Amino acid sequence: MKIALFIPCLVNQMMPEVAIATLTLLEKLGHQVIFPAGQTCCGQPMTNSGCFDEAKNTTLKLLNAFKGVDCDAIVCPAASCLVAAKENFHEFDGSQEAQEVISKLYELTEFLHDIAPIKAFARPVAAKISMQMSCHGIRMLNLATPTEQMGKQRFNKVEAVLGNIAGLEIVYPARIDECCGFGGTFAVDEGAVSAKMGKDKAQAHAATGAKYVVGFDPSCLLHLDGMIRRQKLPIETRHIAQIINDAL
Repeated sequence: MKIALFIPCLVNQMMPEVAIATLTLLEKLGHQVIFPAGQTCCGQPMTNSGCFDEAKNTTLKLLNAFKGVDCDAIVCPAASCLVAAKENFHEFDGSQEAQEVISKLYELTEFLHDIAPIKAFARPVAAKISMQMSCHGIRMLNLATPTEQMGKQRFNKVEAVLGNIAGLEIVYPARIDECCGFGGTFAVDEGAVSAKMGKDKAQAHAATGAKYVVGFDPSCLLHLDGMIRRQKLPIETRHIAQIINDAL
């Protein structure tokens, strides 16, 4: 497939290794990958704070970067930014061009599970990983069944994608999908609460004995990484793209 990469500003500025791993793994799978110029923030920090007018220009600049781009899918390695882009594009532009862009947007795990599954992995990854099931991916992209949801068949697309990697042991922290405390601007407005939630979540991951905390949302991983380093916990963070890339 021909894939346009959507790399959020947080990944570009603070976790470029996630973008590189995403590009590399998609190319290893045989896809043609392009990177449309002019990308910027999805507007999430502003819209999460209720500043919709301030978000509009930024959001439309990002949308315009993908309008008219010849591709089969637009893939993003960040669940919360992907959700924000979908919602903000719909909010600020009702054109057919905008709808075409929205229809092609996929979070990386979603793309690898629903659209272009990986047929086989080439290399084992001998590691125990503790999964960080971040809020936006679970509750807004349906990457897994939330623990509070009752009466339906349970699923987990993240584990389904990683489960075929030889040598990889997947475990979960206590209170599996409890928020890590990042929450975007919440981490600024309610810093003490955010930090306490992050410390608790980091300790829960470390208690599993895993080598890595692995997740699909870079912002949550960045938050946890700070808590892990501050508390000197014996665990590291990795994005799902890095694990998949190592196995291809």
